[in-house]
Amino acid sequence: MPKIVPTLLLPLACLAVVLVGLVRAADTARPVQASGVRIEGLYPEFDPGKTRYVSRCGSGAAPPIRAEVNGPATVRVGGRGRLAGDGEIDPGVAAGDDFPITVSEAGRRSTFWVRCLPADFPDWEFESLRPSGAGLFVVSFQASADSRPWVIVFDSEGVPRWWYSPDTRVLWAQVLRDGTIAVTRSFQDGYGQDPRMGHEIRSVSGGLLRVAKTRGSVTDGHELQEMPNGNLLLDTYAPAPAIELRNVAAWKKRRPPNRGAVVFAEIQEIDRAGHVVWRWNSRGHIKLGETGRWWRSVLVNPKPSRFGETFDPVHLNSIDRDGGGRLVISSRHTDAVYGIDRTSGDILWKLGGTPTPESLRVVGDPAKRLLGGPHDARVGSDGRLTIYDNGKGRPRLPRVVFYRLDLSRRIATYAGQLNDPEVTESHCCGSARELPDGGWLVSWGDNPLVTAFDRAGKIAFRLHLAASSFRAVPVPPGAVTPAELDRGMEQMEP
Repeated sequence: MPKIVPTLLLPLACLAVVLVGLVRAADTARPVQASGVRIEGLYPEFDPGKTRYVSRCGSGAAPPIRAEVNGPATVRVGGRGRLAGDGEIDPGVAAGDDFPITVSEAGRRSTFWVRCLPADFPDWEFESLRPSGAGLFVVSFQASADSRPWVIVFDSEGVPRWWYSPDTRVLWAQVLRDGTIAVTRSFQDGYGQDPRMGHEIRSVSGGLLRVAKTRGSVTDGHELQEMPNGNLLLDTYAPAPAIELRNVAAWKKRRPPNRGAVVFAEIQEIDRAGHVVWRWNSRGHIKLGETGRWWRSVLVNPKPSRFGETFDPVHLNSIDRDGGGRLVISSRHTDAVYGIDRTSGDILWKLGGTPTPESLRVVGDPAKRLLGGPHDARVGSDGRLTIYDNGKGRPRLPRVVFYRLDLSRRIATYAGQLNDPEVTESHCCGSARELPDGGWLVSWGDNPLVTAFDRAGKIAFRLHLAASSFRAVPVPPGAVTPAELDRGMEQMEP
């Protein structure tokens, strides 16, 4: 049954919380009266002001689409005959295809398009609390081990406008500025082991255009960042043998080996031809001692590499540009975010983690311990540093935390945070991305929930998914329109 949000302030259109995993909202809520025609079984609810819908179209246990025609109105489905009175609508198309419903009344004719969801399209639930400027955004997940992976573009009303099921598992996906789709493969190998790893760049019709990969070591899927010149920033975990480990940590359960192989975090800038035009490696910049409390986890979770048992002391998971030839990276296994000078490769500043000479002094943050396994550090349009802080191992809720950096004074001033009370912990993953209207879109890591906040920091909507999405990424303004996505879906039809 749909979940209803108690409220007295929302407009009527937002009073129902829409449970659309099986497009059940249209089955249980009263359909909208549109002149002399009522149509059930669509999502969103039928409204003469909206022309695009999705439906389960009666597949599986889902009820069929039904139309009720009153008075002189008539309904035509596709090119078939007219419907008068109550009737069940037979789409006559395959799953994934769309079909028109044409309503004629008093000399006026309106056409509405309905796309039939695949029979195994995953469940989802959309909860609207207040108006949102989220526009289009991308999520990706696999509901269960025996189900297909999905990349889905939703709009701000919780309507899936585009979807694609890759041949491999998918870690995450995003729409690039030119309207292509970057789909990051996943083979659940932890990091940098499977040579098939890479970022598939696909058209909106699903066609593979190219695969972006790092060179010299296996691509890691955590990041693909576009540069203004069209190049891509990718990350890899570059293995190195025989590193001294004896003095970096000592634990009761397992003492570190005297020497062992590790993977260092590496960033590569790749041009469209696949050539490396710039690279940075954490070796010599992030010390092994900065791993601190994470050595316990690192030592009991080695991964194989060509050098044998290999440890991951840094675990880079995001890259962003900070203007002026600087980058910002997030490191889970050092509980820290770093600013990097591209020219020299030097660490300019550090936020969180074990203190180093580059560490900034933090002012005003209510958290007694700063970051806990953070992901997705970004520089916002207003210059604030934004971090999705999982809060792993910290006595607080996961959060999106904001800081203003004054590098001349070596100070990071706390500028607020966002929380969703439905999220109490976040072991890994997650993202926080700025929306065009100044709000924020947050994927809560290994929680199957995406939350949109308005620019005042209030929750605009929640999207409950069948499984967690590593990230939720807004579509860049102007990159692709809903109409272009619709045309891409048409071209994907069998």
